[in-house]
Amino acid sequence: MQQSEILSLAERLISAYHASDFDYLLSQMTEGESPSLKLLVKMELNRIMAPCTKSIDLRGRVDTECHQYVLDGRKHWLDDIAFNAYQKGTIKFKGYTEGVWENLINSRNTFRTNNVNKPPAETKELTSASSPYEAEPINLGYDLKRKENRLRLHSQVEVKASKGQVLQAVTVDISPSGAKFKVPSAFKYNLGEVIAVSFTELAEKSSLTDVSDAVEFRVLGIDDSYENNAVKYLRTIRLTDTNIMSQLIDEALHSTSKKTQHENQDKIIRARSRGFEHTFLKHTCNLPLFFKEDELKLALLTDNNHPLWQYWHDERNQHALGTLFNEQRMKQLAKPGVKGTSTVIYSFTHVHQDKTLFYSMMLPEASREQRQLFWHVGAKRKSWKAFKFSVFELSKEERQALASHSDSLAQSSDGLTHCGILQEIGDEESAQDYLLSEKPRIASSELNRFRHPRKVIGNIQSIYFDSQSRRKEPRYQFKSPLQITSPNDASANGSTVDLSKRGLSLALEQPLVLKIDDLISVNFSELQLYDKKLPLSSVPYRVIRVSPNGKNVQLVIEENSKTVRTIGFLNGLIEQNQDKLMKKKELLPTNALLESLHNILLSKIVSNPIFIDKPSSTLRTKVIGVNFPLPNHLMLLAKLGHEQHFSLEPIFKGHSNSLLAEPLRKIEGAEPQHHDVYIAAIKFAGKIQSVHSKLTKDFTSVKERILFIKKAQQMGEIYVLRVSTAPIFNPLSSLFQTDLEELAKVSMHQARKLEKEVTAFVGYGEAEDITEEVLIRLELTT
Repeated sequence: MQQSEILSLAERLISAYHASDFDYLLSQMTEGESPSLKLLVKMELNRIMAPCTKSIDLRGRVDTECHQYVLDGRKHWLDDIAFNAYQKGTIKFKGYTEGVWENLINSRNTFRTNNVNKPPAETKELTSASSPYEAEPINLGYDLKRKENRLRLHSQVEVKASKGQVLQAVTVDISPSGAKFKVPSAFKYNLGEVIAVSFTELAEKSSLTDVSDAVEFRVLGIDDSYENNAVKYLRTIRLTDTNIMSQLIDEALHSTSKKTQHENQDKIIRARSRGFEHTFLKHTCNLPLFFKEDELKLALLTDNNHPLWQYWHDERNQHALGTLFNEQRMKQLAKPGVKGTSTVIYSFTHVHQDKTLFYSMMLPEASREQRQLFWHVGAKRKSWKAFKFSVFELSKEERQALASHSDSLAQSSDGLTHCGILQEIGDEESAQDYLLSEKPRIASSELNRFRHPRKVIGNIQSIYFDSQSRRKEPRYQFKSPLQITSPNDASANGSTVDLSKRGLSLALEQPLVLKIDDLISVNFSELQLYDKKLPLSSVPYRVIRVSPNGKNVQLVIEENSKTVRTIGFLNGLIEQNQDKLMKKKELLPTNALLESLHNILLSKIVSNPIFIDKPSSTLRTKVIGVNFPLPNHLMLLAKLGHEQHFSLEPIFKGHSNSLLAEPLRKIEGAEPQHHDVYIAAIKFAGKIQSVHSKLTKDFTSVKERILFIKKAQQMGEIYVLRVSTAPIFNPLSSLFQTDLEELAKVSMHQARKLEKEVTAFVGYGEAEDITEEVLIRLELTT
């Protein structure tokens, strides 16, 4: 028998080596063979099962970082893979034996085995470490998750799991109320599990008396390592009533200088993280909405979500969001006690007799036939949209924080119970996908139940995520009689409510049928007496908003060569009467309110912000905002990255013109551009072999796109990401400037460095996973 067969037999008998019937099993497995074979197998087993006294030092033998561990009374230098393999091996060999030592010395990740076993073709990287699309991940909500002093600490601990098994682990960081541990993936861990941790390494060095006592922790989160599969990370909260954690932190920072340095470093990291968070919330393409049970009360606007906000306004510029999120729908979505839920909403508009009618359908509220009919009718229109709507219940603390700012926000933040995030995930560009299924043979009247009533429901307060004024010019309360004439020559008398040099708000004595962008004529009958040479009897204004009753109208002057003198007259009227005119107060959120909104929204992230700069001639995706645990599509990007960075090459490489160069051109009034990116990750034995990505326009037909998806599902994974990009005109917000002032007290250099980093951003991007909905629209769900 060959040596390989002897080793194979020995390997199979390892688990039975200490059993009472070992000799019988050995005889059975070597039956019919020569007596010498039985002896050789037994000798091999005795050799590999013999206790080992040698230390393992992999420094210089592996291409990853090694740390010192004390395992079974001996010091070893191991990397993460070897650390996991050691504990796996000691379970298999029932202790630290020669077999464990050999397995680790000949580990698959040593330089020797890598150079010998890895063919040249396999050394080719899937992505480039020097790519401009290597993005640094920033953990959004860093400040919220670090409400207490936390110390980064690499120290060995002994963990006793709930089922009794004992394993070795390492601290990543500790705080007075919790800790994060790096543990070998050889064991199974469960959310909610209680583990007992002994700080073995610290106990040897510390002068504290209780440090050797085991401390119980509850597992709150289990995070995979995207660098290798050998370790996992446990996020835990302390259960044992002890102050030993605080004492350990204080002892580690025993000198005043060390403590100050640690606290300052923490402030710098916090300020940088918040800088990205402010930029994200100021530029997000999603629309945050706040509800008081089933009533919509507050909307948070940004430059990039304004098109989405405006979509839900009719020809009078009156919102339809109150009828979109009606009482019946909100009772399904915002059930008390349910922390979070989400659904898909499809919509389109239909113009009838100059009136905009909204139709919307929530995925669960229609049969398959009704949904397909809705798709066929709606997807043929330019107004076609698909949305994802996520609803989160506000905690008691979040409700109280918002309620405390009600006075500064016209009571619109009082009694709020839920937060919703509305995301656009489909539009006219993807409308053809919804026409692939056969149109059902049911009456079009089936869609009448999805038509919104014309009645405007709810008084929604809208604020921008910034306390800086957005008005181009101040408005003043001013009452003066006038008459307006509509495009169809209908006229009505009224008076001004407030005015600016270009804008006008008025109240009519009788309603007029008007819609936005209508050009009307205004006769300032009283103001004409002040200057009879000016044509104030027929000033052209354009309608920007009409109240539901048709009596309150907001206008903006039609600027041309004929109205320049009129604008000058109105400006002079305002300037000369500053002491008499009352400036109309603009409702701006306070920094305290924005801080509360900031804290609430960061825990409800449904997409990932991407921050783009241009250090040279090439655009670079410098930073991506993430939350842990990572969803699968981000885990893929993390595994493709290098040195703690995420590789965004599958998204942007080969598509930089469509996704970056074109959308980031700084044109006044530029809106976000959206593209769907299809990413296929081909895997073999759980490892990524290749990654292929295409934009929707790269496919020659829908059939080719469906085939791409099916092949990806068969050979690995498919992800469809909706990527939105837009230029950044002003990255700074009032909250960020306050943070910079605070940071300057600690380090002026760091404050200037952070300000320079954030102001260097030329573009903002956002990626959201829409895979599930794409499979629904293409009817590829199983």
